[in-house]
Amino acid sequence: MTRRFFVALAVASGATLGCNRKPAPPPAPPTANVVTINAKDFSFDAPDTIPAGLTTVKFANAGKEPHQVVFIRIDSGKTMADIATIMKDPNAKVPGWMSFPLGANGIMPTDSGTATATLAAGHYIVVCFIPSADGTPHVNKGMVRPIEVKAATGPAAAEPTADITITEKDYSWDISAPITAGTHTFRVENTGPQVHEVAIFQIAPGKTAKDLQAWLTGGMKGEPPAIPTGGFVGPMPVAGEHGFFTATFAAGKYVFICFFPDQKDAKPHVMHGMIKEVTVS
Repeated sequence: MTRRFFVALAVASGATLGCNRKPAPPPAPPTANVVTINAKDFSFDAPDTIPAGLTTVKFANAGKEPHQVVFIRIDSGKTMADIATIMKDPNAKVPGWMSFPLGANGIMPTDSGTATATLAAGHYIVVCFIPSADGTPHVNKGMVRPIEVKAATGPAAAEPTADITITEKDYSWDISAPITAGTHTFRVENTGPQVHEVAIFQIAPGKTAKDLQAWLTGGMKGEPPAIPTGGFVGPMPVAGEHGFFTATFAAGKYVFICFFPDQKDAKPHVMHGMIKEVTVS
């Protein structure tokens, strides 16, 4: 009888403890892959391989010139020689075997920025197209680097929460809300038939958007009348593709520009009127 009593007591105690035990916390939701890329004059410090999926690029400029980082996906069968041929031709149109899902646009030395988008597995290069004061694009000075994006498994990560949406078209942008001074996270969508970008410049004191246009049409040589403050390169004009970037604005005059070459005449989209002055209050 005594043994049965203690067995029953042990069972009852276990049941009681089980009732009081707190359930295990749910697993943390997956987050975006974070990739750190540092730009120098004229190269990138970046990993050789990264996993596929939602990817946040933390981009820093350790050089003495403005830089950007553009992810370009290359179809199988193409080589760095094919890429070099395209990059050397200033009038080249974007070939069909290149796609532009993600890019953190130009920033000044010591600045940083972030951009987020989903990367599929495949062969990529990262590139800077910004020209030096002599008019030579940085890619032609060797600022290009291969990166492999490897297939990954697991649940999809949650996307950033944006407070403003920028919709790209041929040849303009729709901005869902006024941009105020401070930090904003933008969602970028492309509804045009061509690939576009949002390159943001802050107009220098005493300068105007016309001064910037004159500098652009003059070959972007010499000191620019505005400074690059970030933006997003891409996404591709495919249903559902989109990306995000975060930028901090001071009050003042800004200009949005798209430099992508047009598929019809290879002229930069800014020459087709894709330039927009924005006042930040």
